[in-house]
Amino acid sequence: MKIVINHPVLLPVLHYGGTERVVMWLVQTLHKMGHQVAVFAAPGSKMPVGIECITDRNALLARASEFDVMHSFTKLDEEISNTFKGKFLVTIEGNGQLGEKFDRNTVFVSRNHAERHGAKIYVYNGLDLNELALSTSPRPNRFLFLSKTSWRVKNLKGAMALTSRHQQNLWIAGGESPYGLRTRVALKRMFGADWKWVGSVDQKAKAEFLVSGKAMMFPILWNEPFGIVMTESLTCGTPVLAHPYGSVPELLEFAPQCLMKNELDWKEALTGERKFPSPTESREWVSAHFSQEKMAENYLKLYEQVSSGRFLHETEPQTIRGAEEI
Repeated sequence: MKIVINHPVLLPVLHYGGTERVVMWLVQTLHKMGHQVAVFAAPGSKMPVGIECITDRNALLARASEFDVMHSFTKLDEEISNTFKGKFLVTIEGNGQLGEKFDRNTVFVSRNHAERHGAKIYVYNGLDLNELALSTSPRPNRFLFLSKTSWRVKNLKGAMALTSRHQQNLWIAGGESPYGLRTRVALKRMFGADWKWVGSVDQKAKAEFLVSGKAMMFPILWNEPFGIVMTESLTCGTPVLAHPYGSVPELLEFAPQCLMKNELDWKEALTGERKFPSPTESREWVSAHFSQEKMAENYLKLYEQVSSGRFLHETEPQTIRGAEEI
């Protein structure tokens, strides 16, 4: 097939960018599978050899008839959707607002994500397992937190409270946060605890961080659409302890003991009373369900459908349950 991927930002991403990395993994995998792939991105973007980069909107519109399908990772405006005459699909990575409607060719990123928008079509985000090494070595006696530290629903405050209450160590990565939380980490270190504020991490530093503790904490307070931090952590062999909201039960289906439903669950998990899946089991789970190859295969099935003029949904998906209705 001849496919154009639409994500008009600078690609590849220079630092951390979840959607941007998913786009590049998909683009490169489709190319390796023998498909002709072009990417519409922001000026200054560069693609690997063999993948065309389009940065001019008018050029994209003028060449629409050349492509079998457009795959967009951002909502399409009326001009582009009309020009591609229905031969497109749109992946939505985030949660919609209550009552918000989406195009009939919208793809969500987990079963729960789709259901909360009255839909059934979803494709899990895939990743390149080769970017993250499996570690089976004994881990330091600490837990990890990696997410947007300033975003309340990611619940860094809760992770800090839990580890402190159960006298555990914690390393934190993912950006900045209120002064009070950083001060608390500094005080913990002053009194001899192995607490550390790592800050923002690029892909290389993140790979090292993910194997620097015995488990990843993911105590979210919202319906997570996907949660790529979880699959990245599992790829490295690091178990994930998470609240069972949004896509989490799907991503941890192989390890129900890692679903934290109450305080007792957290106590048992943090104090070593629970047995976690082995590093090898964790990576094999990701390989079977969340690889870039699996993602590309699933999208190709949808490309065939929309390129033949069929809609993915009978009616427009609409947000029927909010992100924080947990």
